[in-house]
Amino acid sequence: MNTPLYLDHNASAPARPEVVAAMQAALLTPGNASAPHGYGRAARKLVEDGREAVALAMGVCAQDLVFTASGTEAVNTAVKSAVNAGCQRLYISSMDHPASILMAETIGAEVLMIPALSCGLLDLNWLRAELARHDVAIYGRPFISIAVANSETGVIQDAETIVDMVRDMDGLLLFDAVQALGKIPLNVVAMADYVAVSAHKIGGPQGVGALYIAPDTPYASMMIGGGQEKRRRAGTLNVAGIAGFGAAAELDANLSHTRKIRDAIAAGLKSMEPKLTIFGEDAPRLPNTLFFAVPDTPSSTLMMGLDLAGISVSTGLACSSGKVGASRAVTAMGLADKAPNGAIRISLGYTSKPEDAETFLQAWAKIRKHAIKGAA
Repeated sequence: MNTPLYLDHNASAPARPEVVAAMQAALLTPGNASAPHGYGRAARKLVEDGREAVALAMGVCAQDLVFTASGTEAVNTAVKSAVNAGCQRLYISSMDHPASILMAETIGAEVLMIPALSCGLLDLNWLRAELARHDVAIYGRPFISIAVANSETGVIQDAETIVDMVRDMDGLLLFDAVQALGKIPLNVVAMADYVAVSAHKIGGPQGVGALYIAPDTPYASMMIGGGQEKRRRAGTLNVAGIAGFGAAAELDANLSHTRKIRDAIAAGLKSMEPKLTIFGEDAPRLPNTLFFAVPDTPSSTLMMGLDLAGISVSTGLACSSGKVGASRAVTAMGLADKAPNGAIRISLGYTSKPEDAETFLQAWAKIRKHAIKGAA
């Protein structure tokens, strides 16, 4: 295998050295964060320091932040809270993570999927019209769930317009900011009723997330038992994980350097692939994300070839990347015909270097030559 090249940060960014150090120190603190003695107070301080750091990165009040075991749990909790509060018709982005869509379906609420335009932006005219027809007497307050930045295409939604629209209807708004945290400013995103984030997308540990709940916003616990997190989520707190999350949130997460690397890869692919499609190219995107397809070779074959060359990429969502066919985002955009054999996602991060573009393109050229020769 060649020198490894990790290009799958949207699935999970490598843990940053400062995070590892913070977690190691926390693991040497033996106390339970709920215990009243000295060790317990020391563990509690680590939790509250982590809460302050994550809240600051999100632009929210620390007291309104609840730690969870994942971004999925955070999203699940927001959906459950809204339905328990009487929201019976939910408007969910057709490109949302399954955490919101499946939870809404499981809990028995009516779900209307917000369609997407071919560029990857949501059809906000459709949403505005549907909200205008929403009957509060029948369905309760409207609940809207939107992923701020799509994990596959990197397309960034118009958060400001969405916030204004939902406010006008006195609705409840969930922003899934799992992919957005650390990549774009969240000052507008933080104006939502619920905001979900996750540590491992920014170089923190896996298995730690958080949910912001605005004051006076309905809330229903997913975990029942003890009185942790001000009785908002039961269960012993993951002190080391929270300390790691806080350490990651405090680091400079500027990924502007990845834009040049991504664009260099895109330019090289365009010169090699006349039938290349780059999804979301004409919309605002995260600077680190490139999602593309070539119609003549299965994406799984291309991903395996890259893996053998020591290059880690994805075919889309990590939780569904083993599936064959078009991604949820590509289907919602109406572009499934552009990716009959799936698509490839490259996502860069703090470990990415300028020379990564040439390394990838050289490997790609060899793999494509072999694939085309094999198909002949």
